[in-house]
Amino acid sequence: MNNIYIPAWHYRAPGIVQRTWGWSPIEEMVLLSLDRNPGTIDAVAAHLGILRQIVSSTVARLMQFGLVEVRLSPQPVLATSSVGHSFIRAGRALPERTTDREIGISVVYEKVGQSVFRTRDVDTIPVSKLPASGAIVAFPSGEAPETDYSMMQRVSQFTAGTLRPGEWLRGVEANSSFLERKFLVLNLDDVKDGILPLGASDQLVEALKATIKTGILPTTAAPPVSQPVVIDTSFATEQLIVGSEQHLQRFEQIVGAAKSHIFVLSTFVASQSDEKGKERRERIWQALEDACRRGVKCHLFFGTSLDRAKHASAMQELYTRLSAVRQTRGYLLVQRDPVGSHAKFLLADDGDGGAIAVMGSCNWLSSPFSAVEVSVELRETNAVATGMDLLREIIAKLSGASRSVETLLFMASELRRQRARLSWSSETPPPTARLTILRADDHERLLRVAAHDAQERFVCCTNKVGANMVPALFDPAEVAGKRLSDVRVYYSRRSGPIKRGHVAQHRERLNGIVELTGVPEPQLHAKFLAWDNDHIVVSSLNWGSQSGLEENPLDEIGLYLQGTKLATSLLDKFEAASR
Repeated sequence: MNNIYIPAWHYRAPGIVQRTWGWSPIEEMVLLSLDRNPGTIDAVAAHLGILRQIVSSTVARLMQFGLVEVRLSPQPVLATSSVGHSFIRAGRALPERTTDREIGISVVYEKVGQSVFRTRDVDTIPVSKLPASGAIVAFPSGEAPETDYSMMQRVSQFTAGTLRPGEWLRGVEANSSFLERKFLVLNLDDVKDGILPLGASDQLVEALKATIKTGILPTTAAPPVSQPVVIDTSFATEQLIVGSEQHLQRFEQIVGAAKSHIFVLSTFVASQSDEKGKERRERIWQALEDACRRGVKCHLFFGTSLDRAKHASAMQELYTRLSAVRQTRGYLLVQRDPVGSHAKFLLADDGDGGAIAVMGSCNWLSSPFSAVEVSVELRETNAVATGMDLLREIIAKLSGASRSVETLLFMASELRRQRARLSWSSETPPPTARLTILRADDHERLLRVAAHDAQERFVCCTNKVGANMVPALFDPAEVAGKRLSDVRVYYSRRSGPIKRGHVAQHRERLNGIVELTGVPEPQLHAKFLAWDNDHIVVSSLNWGSQSGLEENPLDEIGLYLQGTKLATSLLDKFEAASR
């Protein structure tokens, strides 16, 4: 046998497929008839001129969705319920009907041509049974292994054309998934004769033909270069959350409205005995307690790997407190291992079929809520789904977070389906801003571009200035300051080897070019960049003390928003909160 062995990943998981369908003209006719003239099945059949059996089955479906009810007075009749009446009077579409079914997903993803095959269509062998010699293509060294998240993206694309009309893949049950390195076995004589498994990519075919011609083994495909996610979205200035009290209020409102799931990622977790800001933080604990009492599932994470035992202990204290509210298992999904990210998230369903995501500088589970914080609230479905994707990537490394990963996947899929269904509607808010997701290593590049491109002003706020403050922040600000009259840098703390005198020297050097302002009280915990009137970046990155690393792109998350007067509005709110 003239075999070639190609590195591959075998992925197996239960998938959840949802079928969605609307209402037929007959169903709408029956509903309208009963709304105008409550009566019996026979009366509706006679009025509409359709078979009694059809009316009977249609009424049963309408009653199942609460659109039709039986009224007993003054005599028993069928009529539209208050829900059905409201739908008709408001001119709204009837609620969609959905049903779920489970499918078995078993695919093989090969690393040369990035093809995805059904497992039953190809031959594979475990790594342990690989022959000692032969045409073996090695796994790429140093490359990160595949994950549930990365494989799910490929599975979604692979299954898109295989489902029935009206069906879509909601997600996979990640806690029941299986992922293993294997080798795909292909026969080069078959390839020469044009016999290839269904789904082979052009890249794989060309690589195998080249091997047959030259005898040189193919190489694995390099992972695609990550490009920033860019979204046209609806965004209003009230979605800029500035100040500690605003953050507390929005946490209470968002958590208070949730009906199914709440996700919180905070870099740190405060102990229940921590007296600093305890009264204000108690509002956070009480909001979470109320959510647990209502049966909302709370997914709680912390980010830092520093003082790991301290924060794990504080998370356990919080778990003990919240679990006392509701003893039922499964409502608290609390992780005591760090996710290794400085990003901060608050994410929840909005209780009305949508969801809200908040990202920025606030450490929700540890903040004393006395500093100036800045965060962005996302409401538009595609933007929120993207926030869910980010959080899912961050937490996916924790083996105990599989249920949270799965939930985020399902929620994001549902939001995107809603967006696709409503994209034609005149009620859909038009895009008012362009949102770009910045990962850790994107920040420095954008800051330097902004320093060169700004035409009116350039303002940066960082909680700390540290060892890299000059190349990371002061030098770009100086570039902007030599052209513009309004260039400002705000900070509150110094870190590492930086002393007060070091900053004073740079303040004197930059006098008349950059306004370098230390603000001890109220502490500025905000991290943002604003230039001209329309450009802002709200981030978790301390611009003046940290550098985003390419090898850890999820360590920091920033939101770059371009929209009318966003910078003007953010700076007005910031200056008001900083007084």
